[in-house]
Amino acid sequence: MDEHRLKCFVAVYEQGSVSAAAERLHMTQPPLSILLRKLEEELKVSLFDRSGHRLVPTATGELFYLRAKALQASLQAVRRELREAEQGSRGTVHVGCATAASLFLMPRVMEQLMACDLKITVHVHEGETGYMLQRLRERSLDLIICRSQYTAPELQNLEIMNEPLRVALPPQHPLCEHAQVPLAALRHERFLLHSSLLGTGISDMLLRACQQAGFTPEVAYWGVETLPMLLMVQKGLGVAFAPESFAQLGMQGLPALVPLQDAGLRTHLNLIWQRAHALPPAAERLKALILAQCGVQPAG
Repeated sequence: MDEHRLKCFVAVYEQGSVSAAAERLHMTQPPLSILLRKLEEELKVSLFDRSGHRLVPTATGELFYLRAKALQASLQAVRRELREAEQGSRGTVHVGCATAASLFLMPRVMEQLMACDLKITVHVHEGETGYMLQRLRERSLDLIICRSQYTAPELQNLEIMNEPLRVALPPQHPLCEHAQVPLAALRHERFLLHSSLLGTGISDMLLRACQQAGFTPEVAYWGVETLPMLLMVQKGLGVAFAPESFAQLGMQGLPALVPLQDAGLRTHLNLIWQRAHALPPAAERLKALILAQCGVQPAG
């Protein structure tokens, strides 16, 4: 049974005669009658009572009509979904996200998805960047948005955000009231830093800057996520560093984020994907939305 036979049966059922159905289908009557007979033989049932002058659907024919209409609707839905998937307006995209991307970027991207009526499901994965990079290479992630920069030849690395770094200070810290804090003023503090097993991240930049300022900081904690470190700072366990965007959170229980005096201490958010493998259409569409939100031109 194919779709054409379904269409012919539905036409005969709805028109009530083969001749009227043939006219609707732009075909002649004899081939349509033969097609109906073959359909009944294939299904091994009688779909119409032919004893009178008019075709009357049997109880089996009534049931088959309901099923045929449902099948037609299902086939139309399948075609529509396939077109949408091919055009990148439907699908699932797996994205590895840094905390800042999850907090500040992805909500805006999701608003755009809704505004554009795109049927894209975004599956966000958070965790250590090296692990996410491995998953990207295994193709279980489509994109990564992270702080670390990579120069591997198989990866495309595009900077999508650049913002100043701030220092998180414990409550009542004497530097809290300062408009800016020089890095050298933190030489006696315990540092809570982001671990960066692969690539170049915030901590690498900070450690170099500390050496240039004439000291090597005491690192009391290496972590992956920014928010837990900010909570530790609030408990007086040390100082941490966060992008300026974290000052927008306005959440209770978070420490003061004071601008750093050193102008070169900036943090970058990078979008990473594989060069060798074309992104699925939905992932390509999501990547375009991310770049548009950040005001970045696509990589050539």
